[in-house]
Amino acid sequence: MHPGTADRTRVALSTGHEIDLPLELEFAMGGVTVPARRDRLEALLPDGLSALAVAPGLSCVTFVGIRYHRVGGRFDDTEGDGALEPYDEFAVIVPAVRNGRTDVPIAQLAGGEVGGYVHWLPVTTDASVALGREIWGYPKERADIEIDDGSQRFQCVVAEDSDDGRGRERVRLAVAPPRTRVGTDHRERTLWSYTTKDGDLLRTRAEIWGEIALGTPIGATLEVDPELRAELGCRPRPIARLSGSRVRARLHPGEPVGDV
Repeated sequence: MHPGTADRTRVALSTGHEIDLPLELEFAMGGVTVPARRDRLEALLPDGLSALAVAPGLSCVTFVGIRYHRVGGRFDDTEGDGALEPYDEFAVIVPAVRNGRTDVPIAQLAGGEVGGYVHWLPVTTDASVALGREIWGYPKERADIEIDDGSQRFQCVVAEDSDDGRGRERVRLAVAPPRTRVGTDHRERTLWSYTTKDGDLLRTRAEIWGEIALGTPIGATLEVDPELRAELGCRPRPIARLSGSRVRARLHPGEPVGDV
């Protein structure tokens, strides 16, 4: 499961930090998926991707809050060599299909690759901004993020970055852990994320395992400011929720898969 030393590459960031790739992560998370207008999302996606269709004219957006407990280093390294200071993050992800041959729901998946286009990724530290932007092209920016990852409920509030901590609130999310669990520490899943960097569409592989749970939207709430809601064309009522209190991931370097 763990790559050997010969498989790892050390990268220096503009902040002076050095990290190893693949990047190993430990975190807690909570999120929801909501329906959204497909035409709005199509306007946000780069060439080569199409919004995942769930019904005629309808797609979806996923909002996820993440509290990192470990960023970098190796899982079997207690010294934390090559690790960044843990930080909080919030992701707005558009489920998308690469190389899809049709826009028809379900049929769109035939021959296509499903992943998530990262539209917005506020974080809480400068080092994490450099990490995401310089290596993968993730659209990271500083923001005020408050996360409470208690055992009964995962809560996340995202506001504009400000010196006094009173920036305009953008998103408020709350998720109660579902009862049905679809992953364990012994089951690894592979997910793909898409970004744009230096004129290229990048595809990044993430291997994820741990206590990840999916469930119905019962017990989940989402509030999104009018500007972001209009940009995404999304509805505020969740159609699904996800959570994980002890999750690990390995994030590989991105690979170009097309021009943007």
